[in-house]
Amino acid sequence: MSDADTFDDLLDPKPNPERERQRFTAALAELKFIPADLAAFMDKNRDYRDFSATIRSIQRMLSGETRVSGEMMVIVNMLLRQHRRLKAKYPNLQWQRNEHGVHSAQVEGWFVYVSPQTRGRWRLECSSGPSRSDYSPSWGRWLDSLEEAKEKALVCVEEGMNDLAELTYQEF
Repeated sequence: MSDADTFDDLLDPKPNPERERQRFTAALAELKFIPADLAAFMDKNRDYRDFSATIRSIQRMLSGETRVSGEMMVIVNMLLRQHRRLKAKYPNLQWQRNEHGVHSAQVEGWFVYVSPQTRGRWRLECSSGPSRSDYSPSWGRWLDSLEEAKEKALVCVEEGMNDLAELTYQEF
């Protein structure tokens, strides 16, 4: 039971809509996800709806215009648990900085790079190995701070591992 759960929450099969919206918002903040990130994740994992409909739905849930669906909470809670496990597994990830300001780290054979961009933003990239021919998923957006990019690095590695496993599976 998490700190936000109470005994009544466990017994009530229908949670309070405002409390669920707050949990949804807090989970996305902890994941460093904006609505477009969650919509992209869902699209990549075969959400059949149009991307614009998905993002609109997420935005309406965040604003409280509609209730947060149970399915959406399942998805976000699974992502949040995965993120927390990775943070616990790699509490002191070692980052190196090169002469060009690029920060790099290695996680389970994957290489992660965070490079400075214009207007104080940072670009996060990772690959399954050091070569340009190694698998490298696209991440889609720049991040607003170095700390945010480093925080999101483990999520990107996990997503890359998932993508590579799916591509390998599809080859058979």
